[in-house]
Amino acid sequence: MDAPLPAVQVSRRGEERLRLGHLWVFGDDLRGVPPGLSAGQWVSVTARSGEFLGTAMCNLSSRIALRLVSRGAAVPSKAFLKEGIRQALRRREDAGLGSLEALRLVYSEGDFLPGLVVDRYGALLSVQILTAGMELLRREIVSIFAETLSPRLLYERSEGAPRRLEGLPERKGALAGDGPPQETVTLDGCRFLVNVETGPKTGFFLDQRENRKIVRDLARGRSVLDGFCSTGAFGMYALAGGATSVLAVDVSREAVAAAGENAARNGFGDRWEGREGNLFHVLRDLAGGGRRFDLVILDPPSFTKSREGREGAIRGYRDINRLGLSLLAPGGILATSSCTQLVDMAKWNEALRDAAADARADVHVLARGGQSPDHPVLLGVPETEYLKFAVLRTRGT
Repeated sequence: MDAPLPAVQVSRRGEERLRLGHLWVFGDDLRGVPPGLSAGQWVSVTARSGEFLGTAMCNLSSRIALRLVSRGAAVPSKAFLKEGIRQALRRREDAGLGSLEALRLVYSEGDFLPGLVVDRYGALLSVQILTAGMELLRREIVSIFAETLSPRLLYERSEGAPRRLEGLPERKGALAGDGPPQETVTLDGCRFLVNVETGPKTGFFLDQRENRKIVRDLARGRSVLDGFCSTGAFGMYALAGGATSVLAVDVSREAVAAAGENAARNGFGDRWEGREGNLFHVLRDLAGGGRRFDLVILDPPSFTKSREGREGAIRGYRDINRLGLSLLAPGGILATSSCTQLVDMAKWNEALRDAAADARADVHVLARGGQSPDHPVLLGVPETEYLKFAVLRTRGT
């Protein structure tokens, strides 16, 4: 019989946070902590009254000290993890996404599995293990996905700030299977080569899929600038929708080259042009040269990961969107997004409003969007909703 989990007591504020549906408790809201807890250890969470509140991963060296995995009793086991993954896969099936070649199968807190992200790219699975509590279940994670989905290759991309904040070393490489770490996948009729070893994040940005379809439906007959193009997905959707041309810009030479290869792969090479460079500088040069576009797409990376950088990020959104608006022909369209979780919708809207005022542009909101449904938003955890997307049309002459 398993020994009972250590019990950690939380403050009134921590208790209220959990009762309101959040899964996190911060370190300053812990009140009773038994000695000797190791990073990632699973614990029982109790209120000051002694009432049981759930089971959590505990990491006292992280700002997020507790991450709830269940509001009931649970133990860190293959059986618990397998059931959580089964439920995550079922959510995709219920949403009609199960047959997609490229799909996020597990989305961390959005699937009640904090710190576990798994993406499917055809026969490849790309895995991120980002919390100490999930790190303890590494072997079980590999075993479950190898048994359940039989991927050709299971590849790990456990990198970046989340690992460092949890006190974990970065890890990258094959976990199971063999063969090259790349696969060609088709999304909405567009073909992309995804490299899970060298591509962005887990290999490709899946969260913008629904927003790319909005752009595709607006692109016919339009000249397009695809800013922060990465491997070119927004531009491919625009060309598939009938855009006359796409100029794709990214600071990464490798990204521009990959986007060009995807354009050729889809038969769009004659309508595609790539340019390496800092987009802020490129947009200023294009505006100074008098070049204008019918549709400008801006999909910047996160402008900050810390609260200290939030004001700078808001200025960045104002400036990049002002430049984007200044490049539009009369009646042109700006499709713009933010993946900075620390800049909420209200602040981002304010930045867009300021950008329009600076550009002396009157704009209508044509559409809004967010992350695709394989990145489920948990209502009680606002941090699971990070992607903001808007389509703005400028006033014609």
